[in-house]
Formats: sequence, C-alpha cells, structure tokens
Amino acid sequence: MLRTFLTLAIFSTFLLASSNYTVRLAVFKNAKKLQQVIDQYPPALKNTIKTYKKRGYTYAYTLPTSNKNTLKTLLPAYKKVFQDAYIQPTKLK
Repeated sequence: MLRTFLTLAIFSTFLLASSNYTVRLAVFKNAKKLQQVIDQYPPALKNTIKTYKKRGYTYAYTLPTSNKNTLKTLLPAYKKVFQDAYIQPTKLK
C-alpha cells in the first residue's frame, strides 16, 4: 500500500512538472452556441475538445499533450471551424 502511494505521488509530481500543450479554440459567452459550433467537428476531433466555464464565459480547448508535433499536425483541422485556434503551453493541474 505504501509503495503504491509513493508511486502515485512520484507520478503526480512528474505530471505536474511536465510541459504540456493544448490548442486554445474559442471563448464564447453563450455555451449552447459554442457546443453547436463544436458539433461541426467529426467525432474523432470532437472527442478531444473540452470546455470549462469561468467568469460567465465558456472556454474550449483540446486535451493537453506533451507532444507538440501532434498538435501542429492537427491544428489545420481545428482551424477549419475556429480560424483563430492556436497552440499554447499549459501545465497539468
């Protein structure tokens, strides 16, 4: 049990310290409208998009990854719906 806890603690520390990237897609005041726009993506891309609300706005972004090249490859597909999408560094929290 202690070994499992230590392994999880070390792994968590590693994740928190890792540099990750995400594609910032959009910020909408109307969450329903944002979801309608997200629904334009094919299922494979749509499944990589997450949203969160903050201060009355809904933010859309992709799942974080440490592989920036993957995001560079996918960025043109994301830009077909959100032309202003861009890659940004992030930290896992």
